[in-house]
Amino acid sequence: MANMDEGVDVAFVEPANQQKPGLRLWPAWVIAIGQAVALVLTVTPSIQNLTRFIFMMAGPLVCGALFSMWLLLGSRLRLKEKIWIAIAGLLSSFVAVLISDSDDALRTAMWIYGVPLAIFAVTAALTIWAKDARRSTVAICLLSLGWCSFALLRNEGFDGDYYPEFAWRWSPRHEETLAELDRTGTSVADLEATRIDAGSWPQFRGPEGNGVVSDSPQELDWVKNPPKELWRIAIGPAWSSFSYDKGRLFTQEQRGDQEYVVCYSADDGNLIWSHGDAARFTEVVSGAGPRSTPSVANGFVYAFGGTGILTCLNETDGTVKWQRDLVAELGAKVPMWGCSGSPLILENQLIIYAGADGDQGLICVDAATGESLWGFPSTDMNYTTARLMSLSDEPCLVFCDSRGVHALVPETGELLWTYKPEKWKGPAMVDPQQLSPTSLLIGLGDGIGMSRLEVDHSTGSWLVNETWSTTKLRPSFNDSLVFGGHVYGYNQAIFSCIDAQTGERKWQGGRYGFGQAVLLKNSAQIIVAAEDGDVALLRANSEKLDELARIPVLDGKTWNHPIVVGDRLFLRNGKVAVCLQLSP
Repeated sequence: MANMDEGVDVAFVEPANQQKPGLRLWPAWVIAIGQAVALVLTVTPSIQNLTRFIFMMAGPLVCGALFSMWLLLGSRLRLKEKIWIAIAGLLSSFVAVLISDSDDALRTAMWIYGVPLAIFAVTAALTIWAKDARRSTVAICLLSLGWCSFALLRNEGFDGDYYPEFAWRWSPRHEETLAELDRTGTSVADLEATRIDAGSWPQFRGPEGNGVVSDSPQELDWVKNPPKELWRIAIGPAWSSFSYDKGRLFTQEQRGDQEYVVCYSADDGNLIWSHGDAARFTEVVSGAGPRSTPSVANGFVYAFGGTGILTCLNETDGTVKWQRDLVAELGAKVPMWGCSGSPLILENQLIIYAGADGDQGLICVDAATGESLWGFPSTDMNYTTARLMSLSDEPCLVFCDSRGVHALVPETGELLWTYKPEKWKGPAMVDPQQLSPTSLLIGLGDGIGMSRLEVDHSTGSWLVNETWSTTKLRPSFNDSLVFGGHVYGYNQAIFSCIDAQTGERKWQGGRYGFGQAVLLKNSAQIIVAAEDGDVALLRANSEKLDELARIPVLDGKTWNHPIVVGDRLFLRNGKVAVCLQLSP
């Protein structure tokens, strides 16, 4: 009998209650959490700045690529859903770029935060509406809404912790609210500005270039006698500080396409004169404006603009004596964060970092004519000012670049010695500073640490040794103060104190962001200008953080160095300048 099953095709019938596997969402959440961790690490100041920058820029790239692979290959979405979500992601981001503010700072923020926002939007939508037939539609809507929301904003830069400074797109930009300054200079030769009785501040970080006020007022008590505001003015964006001479304040600022050197009355903040050049420097972190601080000497003001324009002006009326565009003339490159070093005046010499090829790195020009006198090779990014020191009883012009620390003969630029600390990273961010007749303090790079060098010339040969290096004080662009055998400064965003002999930490704890500070030597007090615009008064106490008072003074990001002349504190940021009387 023939087999009844022979030649019969048997088909497998799926049970009625058998369902397709659900969406595989756990990889998406792992990627989303990884992106969140990268964002947190980006704004963690205890991490080195380069590492934070890598997390900030590479995080969206890596997580975005992994998320795309998951969406297309591992999500278990229907093919049509995968295609439509992928197209929506590309199209909505493209449209967002077209309709949003064209500033590079917002474009950068869109990359840093737009990709994570898209990842979270799609993951959340697919999780909440996983079994809903409209899940891909909801995901696409949230994705598009997230990207296009950037059209409502503009980004005015990033603070020291890399948080964006968002503002509504339709709100007026600060520069748009400012009156135009006189571009040619207003003659005020007959003006007798009210002069502060004592003190001077002729250059960046004061008479000695170290942030120390040697003729400071009596000990301050801001609880009983808080500072009195004397005047407040609107000012154009810049990270320049002030210099002071004969009742006049000198600074730089940006107003539209004009970069200005400006002179204000120290007595009332009124404009005395201004000089403008057709130049504008801007970048995504710091925003627009020059960085360097003018120097004043022998009746002239010397200013270095953000794009490399070096100008000598008459101190009284702002007329130009000479001017050189170092970038155009020498072929120098504008550093990533702008030309930032300030002119150093040594009698008839002006020292400035140009960074051009050949021997046109650190250059010396005749202060009276602008004519080149000598140059020293250095072509890397550099944001510091060279400093004159007496080391082992020998005058040394000290500056730093990516190769390390160099000491030159001030008159000729001849190299005396070069030393590269073991942990040196560069670029040079903070000025070298003298600790003793035979030692100096240097920063090791952007948020890397500090080192003490000992210099000896007693045998006729230069011997340089590294006494210590430390990561207990890791400044970015924040200069330190030396007092009583200790160094006070910023360990990234936290104010700290280390022992100048050993480099060991004494304390840390002042939460002032990426601010700046000056030392009142006579009263052993420190005035801190916090990044948020507050001003704090500290006792220079090596045993503990001793904050005596803290008052709100300015609003917004404040990276500019404060100055003290007589009993007055002058402070500015990119929007406002203020004068405080420190003592009654």
